[in-house]
Amino acid sequence: MLIEVVTLTIVFATLYWILTHQMLYFHRVLFVVSPENVITVYALLLGGVLARGRLRFLRPFLVAVALYIAADTVLFNLQMYYPASVNTYYLLALLISIAVIVSDLPKRHITSFAGFLLAAVAAYLIVYPYSGFVALILAAVLAYFALTSLAFGFEGVIARGIAASRTYVVLALVAVAVIELARPYFKGGLFDFAEWSFLALAAFFTFRKFRAEYDDSYLEPHSQLIAERYDELAVTLDRAAENFVNSGDKAMLVACLSKILLDAGYNEKELARVILPLVNHHDSVPPVLSFPWEKSVVERRNVARRKKVLKVVLKNLGAEKFDIEF
Repeated sequence: MLIEVVTLTIVFATLYWILTHQMLYFHRVLFVVSPENVITVYALLLGGVLARGRLRFLRPFLVAVALYIAADTVLFNLQMYYPASVNTYYLLALLISIAVIVSDLPKRHITSFAGFLLAAVAAYLIVYPYSGFVALILAAVLAYFALTSLAFGFEGVIARGIAASRTYVVLALVAVAVIELARPYFKGGLFDFAEWSFLALAAFFTFRKFRAEYDDSYLEPHSQLIAERYDELAVTLDRAAENFVNSGDKAMLVACLSKILLDAGYNEKELARVILPLVNHHDSVPPVLSFPWEKSVVERRNVARRKKVLKVVLKNLGAEKFDIEF
């Protein structure tokens, strides 16, 4: 932290000196800026660096306000060379929404939902004067991010499907935007064909994610795996169970249980019935476009589901026979 404070202080001290002595070095004022604004931005960023522990959630908001002041100053100077106009209040709303999304607030799925909705509105209002279509696509992408973030707070099949479909839907919206911008170059009905093709592919990959938790087709591949690893059972059952709960590796646990049951006289049908929940179990995978907190939520749920599956298997066997802690 000390290095960060010293570096930030040196950078802003140098910047302050240059900006307040432009006439000395450049013989004219190249960049109009208030010294008070430089000091304010430095104080806000310094507060962000010093915000630790329970105050850490304030860091994104301090940075957002600092960026707003800096952006407002830059936009004011750009207007002297290029007649661009951006409503700074919308810009502040966008930066605050980003802070809400990335801040470590409680109920992340709800706060991220609210942050993305605010970002969608602010981004739409900022971009609309330049391109209404691009503004609409951008707002739709951010609104779908809001929906998928909210879905991470629930564990139903529909919620998991919505959360997992984020990548496909966002890519589909981007593809539609690109196709729309390229409309003048398409001949005849090629535009409609390309647009509907992308939407159909997005729908296909999206609804693939709406599936039940177990599938009997997962059993067959493990039969060969059990045979291949039958002689590798040097680890104990409790270690295999611990490895399954912590990392999700079920191969060794399946092999251990299979050996124990086969040695105890179970036939293949009885064996399959006992270990079916374990064999059918598969971890949820966070979408490619996911945030760290969403990945943590998925991992915690995976651990909880692994424990639940292991309890079911041990109950089928008679848990009193095994001394397993997890």
